[in-house]
Amino acid sequence: MKPITPENDRLGFVGIGYMGRPIARRLLESGFKLTAYDRDHRKAEDLIQYGGTVARSVSELSSRCNVVLSCLPSDEAILDVYRGSGGAFANAQRGSLVIDMSTVYPETSQQLSRMGSERGVEVLDVTISGSTPAAEKGLLTLFGGGDKECFDGAESNSESCWRSSPQPRWWRPFPRRANQAPAPERPA
Repeated sequence: MKPITPENDRLGFVGIGYMGRPIARRLLESGFKLTAYDRDHRKAEDLIQYGGTVARSVSELSSRCNVVLSCLPSDEAILDVYRGSGGAFANAQRGSLVIDMSTVYPETSQQLSRMGSERGVEVLDVTISGSTPAAEKGLLTLFGGGDKECFDGAESNSESCWRSSPQPRWWRPFPRRANQAPAPERPA
């Protein structure tokens, strides 16, 4: 996967809450083109002052963006956003990437990955470690699961949102995929 860059990629962000808002804002301030969606449209509209645009629906957002990020409060919210005829997967461009940063059960992340695969969309499960003030300062730590090549490509947009670390960021392949390298062993 090619690195995600402000020049070549259009980001969509679903979930402009306590963590989503500062992450989306930092991406905009780093020069990314970003379209936001939140059930509470006022939250998404707050990003206009930083150069963001607002989608009226998840389907509109996913049809306009090649990278969709989500940061939502529950498993149910994630599945509601991505499935169905009005969901993100039904309207996503083939070959696009989903980066889900919600705290959900592993089974939900695996279901999301299967749904994406059926539509030709790669999915990364990226768990956030940090607080809202850490997100505002770009000091989050992320743990990712999914395709390693996609994870490496997504890291290129990471400097604006999370700290660089001399330690590797841990990723784990979803068990259903046979074409991925094994997860790295943790140091003792």
